[in-house]
Amino acid sequence: MHQGTGASGEGPGQDGTGAARCPVGGERLPGPRGRHAANPEGPRPRYGEPVPTEVAPGVHGWLLLGYKENLQALRDQDHFSADPRPWIPSGRQPAHTGALPRDGEEHRRLRAPVVDALAGVATPRLVPIVERVASHLLGRAAAEGRIDLIGQFAAPLPALVLNEVFGLPDDYGRLLADLAHRLWDGGPEAAEAVEPAMRSYFTGLVARKRARPGEDLTSRLLAHPHGLTDEEAAEALSRMWESGHELTTHLIGNALLKLLTDPSVWTAYVGGTLTPEDFIDVVMWTDCPVRTIAGRYTAADVSFAGTRIRRGAPLLLSFDSAHTDPSVVPRDGFAMAGNRSHLAWGAGAHRCPATGFTRELVRTAIDAVVDRLRGMVLDTEGPAWRDSPTVHGLEALPVRFAPTGERAEPDRDEPTVPLRRFRRKRRPAPQGARYQAPLARKEPARETAEAAGVRRVGTRAAAPAGVGARYQAPFAPPEEEADPLERLLEDWRPR
Repeated sequence: MHQGTGASGEGPGQDGTGAARCPVGGERLPGPRGRHAANPEGPRPRYGEPVPTEVAPGVHGWLLLGYKENLQALRDQDHFSADPRPWIPSGRQPAHTGALPRDGEEHRRLRAPVVDALAGVATPRLVPIVERVASHLLGRAAAEGRIDLIGQFAAPLPALVLNEVFGLPDDYGRLLADLAHRLWDGGPEAAEAVEPAMRSYFTGLVARKRARPGEDLTSRLLAHPHGLTDEEAAEALSRMWESGHELTTHLIGNALLKLLTDPSVWTAYVGGTLTPEDFIDVVMWTDCPVRTIAGRYTAADVSFAGTRIRRGAPLLLSFDSAHTDPSVVPRDGFAMAGNRSHLAWGAGAHRCPATGFTRELVRTAIDAVVDRLRGMVLDTEGPAWRDSPTVHGLEALPVRFAPTGERAEPDRDEPTVPLRRFRRKRRPAPQGARYQAPLARKEPARETAEAAGVRRVGTRAAAPAGVGARYQAPFAPPEEEADPLERLLEDWRPR
């Protein structure tokens, strides 16, 4: 597999010999820079030969290396299924995948609302949001002349943009960005603690927009004729965010690194001979942010390059290896400008529905950095790559640039748009009527009551005419239930 190398010279998923390893079990895998596990010094096997591997602890499957094999698994729904339920007893996917885990009519019913809702976020609406968020994030570092383009820019930007597209105020965008950082970078314990908060964000988002729809992606999703339930809508929005956040972050980071380290690409990009759209394709081929994903199961016995794979076997798809397959990829990655047959967006019925959305977001973000950070250069000898079997991206991308002298307010996160905090106004506790009714007294003895002129109706004493309050004291209104998103925001403690 193609692996990035850090200062140590060993990329993630590799050992000291440069051999790629199984994402879970750690065994050496064949590939562009690997050797066969049984014979490290022997000839490399063909790209089309699948490799037996451990997809998850105790779950054995196959790793597909060749471009054509990966493309076939993505496109062919007759022989490869994205639904784990027929093959995995628990019905749960053994490894992370971005594909909607359904097939056929059920898949089409759940996918159509997402596609149509995303189509409503056109360029004229999306670009100003990305520009505003990018300007805010870059402006915070403008006076310093230094910024980590991953941690301070590429990582929070997708969460802030998506939050606004979903239709929520900026406070929730900062919350979402913080939860994303803890989920992806905080380790297994932090991720486990964050998951309930993530569920609360999306279930609360759906509940709020169901009650108060607006001109936003969530409201369009809920209003779709297919009529998603609240649970289905929350799952669709969660999957949209989960599958796109890291890819978008590291697509921006990998693209900026290529601009900073390859003078020919920088010259072509700034000079206009390499368009932003074609540049994104170059990055997808040479530094694809998706390394390996799961999510396909053989629906029938299949054969790849003489290797027979039984029905029901889970598959890992290696885009990292497929994008360096010499049968389809030339040695010069720069020649792939404009070639959009890479696999980063998937293929077939499960192709990513947010391709156009992500392209526009990434293009606008890159342009903002190039335009704003004048004289930008790397502030490290060798950027460190993440140690991940699934993601090809940087831990950090520190750069120096000419400071602007503008000073941001210290220790304050300015909103990217005016805050529209969703606060239900609660009425003050009732203080009684203008003229308070007298407090009820214990019923006097019969003779005392008669002496006081209180006449009786049945067994109850009735007050004489003219006694009591002029205006009746109102009943206390029932207290409205707190908004789930509001509770989540109040309980959230930023890192």
